[in-house]
Amino acid sequence: MNGPKAATCPASHHRIENIHNGKLANGTVKAGGKDKPAPGTYIRWDAEGVEKIQPGEEEKIQAVSEQFNRFQMMNFNEQVLPGYEVDMSRHKHFGMFAKPGSYDVIMRYSSLTPKIVPDNIPAPRGIGMKIFGVEGEKIWGEDKKTQDWTFNNYPILELRDPETTYDIADSLERNWNDLPTFADEQSKRVDADVATLGSQLPKQHMVAMPEYSQSAYRFGSYVAKFGVFPLSEVQKNLESTEIQSSDPINIISQELRTFHMKHKTTYSFCAQLLQDLAEQPVDDIGIEWDATKYPFEQIATLEFPPQDSWLPEFRVWWDDRITVNSWHGLKVHRPLGSTNRMRRVVYAESRKLRLRVNGHKDYVEPGSVNEVPVPVPAPQLPLRYQHAVQTAEVA
Repeated sequence: MNGPKAATCPASHHRIENIHNGKLANGTVKAGGKDKPAPGTYIRWDAEGVEKIQPGEEEKIQAVSEQFNRFQMMNFNEQVLPGYEVDMSRHKHFGMFAKPGSYDVIMRYSSLTPKIVPDNIPAPRGIGMKIFGVEGEKIWGEDKKTQDWTFNNYPILELRDPETTYDIADSLERNWNDLPTFADEQSKRVDADVATLGSQLPKQHMVAMPEYSQSAYRFGSYVAKFGVFPLSEVQKNLESTEIQSSDPINIISQELRTFHMKHKTTYSFCAQLLQDLAEQPVDDIGIEWDATKYPFEQIATLEFPPQDSWLPEFRVWWDDRITVNSWHGLKVHRPLGSTNRMRRVVYAESRKLRLRVNGHKDYVEPGSVNEVPVPVPAPQLPLRYQHAVQTAEVA
């Protein structure tokens, strides 16, 4: 499979607007840079100022890890969405994208709220992928040739640093069964437009959603944020089609299954490089890197052949056994910034807890798609719609 030609990803995917007032959320685009051109040169990942560790950060990260472990137990035994096996071809660039070729990939669509919510309400939705056969020196030094990536359906994140994450998580924990009060507390924050943005996202079908790394990573010698964007016309045709409040609470998994059974699905994998730390901060991911000024460039293509996306054996295997962690990968794609330093601790502790409650002693990283338990031919099991009337208590 040949890699794609170099291309700029559509800028229309990358601007999040406040649904209530039609204006950009406060703080999502750094002020002061609109009247000057982009520098046109890239900043090295180890340059002064790219990462700034704040006093007390380590203690705050540990507190956040404990909060999210409690959330995991509150959510224990709730439903999540299944994943896919795909191929990936890439354009010459850095790291795992350095040589033309293809990789095998497994990918999972999921909801990303700490408290699981129905499909028919607006919420952060994301994808996680594990890529096989990736050569290079690993961050953790293990011998499995895998690279993990995670994405979310908006370019910024309200959990913009450890301090903010702790405050928002504390509010959620106090109001776990009173989401209106939690939402009210977020609306009163100084950064309210950013803090409430996840609840204002368009209720799109997931194959039509743009997806963003939100945080920055090494990209060879430089720094980049990444994006995964719908590429096929049949996906783009669904961009303005929204899920309705009256739709079933499992509408996303239903529609994903129907779509993937019928269509080849493709995404562009794109990189947005760091050029100006004043406008593209790394340690605060509540600020958007303006994609009209610092464009996403296509570096790879993800392809999904038609397949059944709802395979019980695969889903249980992933839920119980598999971890997708942005720190699991090549040194040349090392996660950067305060939120990623926090994730390094939180994800590790979360994995330990999940293995323990699922009755497993050790984590086993799969080495190839041949270790993925996907039966061929796959069983065609029915997946019933769960009607929206069941959402009354969380509406």
